[in-house]
Amino acid sequence: MGFRRLFMMYGLVGSILGVMAVVGMLTYRLQESPWRWPLLAIIVAGFGTIAGIFWIRRYVDRQTKESEQRDQR
Repeated sequence: MGFRRLFMMYGLVGSILGVMAVVGMLTYRLQESPWRWPLLAIIVAGFGTIAGIFWIRRYVDRQTKESEQRDQR
């Protein structure tokens, strides 16, 4: 796979993971702050976003494959 293809497939996921890492470090440093739990919620939402990206990608690939199979018949 070329760099461009990998970037297009995983660039958004990588950027979300990078932001989640920074927020995670900030959350770790805020020991007794009231902002700690909302920041943890942002991290959980990031994982949900990544799961949604992969679900959408699988759905689109499945639809494309079915469309190609119908066209071949």
